[in-house]
Amino acid sequence: MPIQRCYNVSEDQYPLPAHIRESYGPFGFPNRPDLTRPYISANFVMSLDGRGSFRELAGRAGGKEVSRSPDDRWLMDFLRAHHDAQLVGASTLRDEPGPDSKGWDYGIDDQELFAYRRDVLKLAPQKIILLTASGEVDLSMNVFTSPRVEAWILTGTTGAEALRAQLESRQLVRPPKIVVGSEGKNVDMVPALRLLRQEHGIRALLCEGGPTVYGGLLDQQLIDEDFRTISFQVIGRATQPGVERPTTFGNLGFFPESAPWFRLVSLHYALPYHAFLRLRYEGPRKFND
Repeated sequence: MPIQRCYNVSEDQYPLPAHIRESYGPFGFPNRPDLTRPYISANFVMSLDGRGSFRELAGRAGGKEVSRSPDDRWLMDFLRAHHDAQLVGASTLRDEPGPDSKGWDYGIDDQELFAYRRDVLKLAPQKIILLTASGEVDLSMNVFTSPRVEAWILTGTTGAEALRAQLESRQLVRPPKIVVGSEGKNVDMVPALRLLRQEHGIRALLCEGGPTVYGGLLDQQLIDEDFRTISFQVIGRATQPGVERPTTFGNLGFFPESAPWFRLVSLHYALPYHAFLRLRYEGPRKFND
């Protein structure tokens, strides 16, 4: 594992394997007084110019193309190993078709980390929570058929009706668990997250995309930490008119007084092309002029 540590002031909570601890340092989460919702981390990769996707390039749009790093892939598995569940927007599922056009299952590929999660941390199989307001998801995608993960769908009452109708017309070996987070056509994330924590035992939730989902959580001050891979390349503008390559923050806009700040918890790197930041949300800050 060539990831090198520059700085790490993390809580020391987890019994990491000795060789991982030597390179990465300690890892843990703080104790929060608010136990009504999960502790929410986000993990994204972005380019030097802040963009997170080659959006207009079919089959080559996602973070895998921005990163192109086995070290980033290992770190993604490392984070997945420490979270109860992962939150993924339905648009991300559609936009990242993978090599077989059936998408990814978002499972842990690194066998050491897979065994560490199962045998040392004693965590249940990964729960992949697909967020959709409409309920329009392709149930033939790999995330719904993979034996490595449990597929959940978080939606509102309208989306749940559409999903149940679709499930009735299909014979799935492992149908996804439908979690109704709020009433109506949209998903209100505050009660939805409260439901995940209090009724389904999701204590640590990892947001893996996309920018709209992350931006919505950040706008409601629901992000606790941000794990950010910086890939030392410039993506630039889209190659097609009318298409904008997105930042990883969605369409948020702030004034200087309201702009949220994050505090550095750890900084790692993998020579010569990548840096890995762990940042903790602090909200707007005041500075002396």
